[in-house]
Amino acid sequence: MRRRDFIVALAAAAPLLLWLLVARAQQEREVRAWQISILRLEAERAAASFGQAINEIVSQIGWTTQLPWSVGTMDQRRFDALRLLRQVPAVTEIAFLDAAGIEQVRVSRLAANATASKADLSQDPKFTEAVAHKVYFGPVYLRRESEAYMTVSLAGTRPDSGVSVAEVGWLKLVWDVVSQMEVGGGQAYVIDGQGRLIAHRDISRAIRSLLQGSTEFAGLPQVQAARAVVAGAAAKRIEIARDIGGREVLTAFAQVPPLDWLVFVERPTGETFAPFAGK
Repeated sequence: MRRRDFIVALAAAAPLLLWLLVARAQQEREVRAWQISILRLEAERAAASFGQAINEIVSQIGWTTQLPWSVGTMDQRRFDALRLLRQVPAVTEIAFLDAAGIEQVRVSRLAANATASKADLSQDPKFTEAVAHKVYFGPVYLRRESEAYMTVSLAGTRPDSGVSVAEVGWLKLVWDVVSQMEVGGGQAYVIDGQGRLIAHRDISRAIRSLLQGSTEFAGLPQVQAARAVVAGAAAKRIEIARDIGGREVLTAFAQVPPLDWLVFVERPTGETFAPFAGK
């Protein structure tokens, strides 16, 4: 083919080539949007299941705050505590504080029970935050270096009902759900309000993070943007970012109600756009 003929043929094919490039770009955008929608649905589904679980626990603890405090209610309080532990396996310990924040009864699966211990928790967030906001969710902590717990405190509707303080070991459910999420070579993880990693597909990584108090995930742009969105700031969701290992990923998140936790689900862009690589 002479040079002139080649140039003419190339010029004739240019619109088709341009159309193919535009079509491919459009197809990739559509696939990306579809994949992000799927990731967001996965994050929302997990967040909703976690929220439902903690709300059910809160509801069960709630009926222990109905009685006003008096010496005559001590036996009833112990009975309520035993019934709660029997009905809600996730609760491993329940303590009842009177209206002044003094511990009167404590029943536990893991330690000795106590009656009228008189421990003063009047300045502890377990008491003060519950009184101020009716419910308090404490930070996640480790027990025996492998079991994650959190404190849930509820104040009664009447000032003289005091506060019920429960130690809840329900985070195994969170770990199980996160570790079983299938995201095509990606990962799912949960960040708490302090920026700590509290659940990850690699459970050992979450345990190390809690032991060390690491907040490395909090520095990720997608995590910072998600916090801003949840806080109501003028921020946009980041949908393509780098994960903690430096890979480019599609990313989506959802908040866990009523907690300040965020569930993230991420998938490498290489996995998402692999079908187009050979085209």
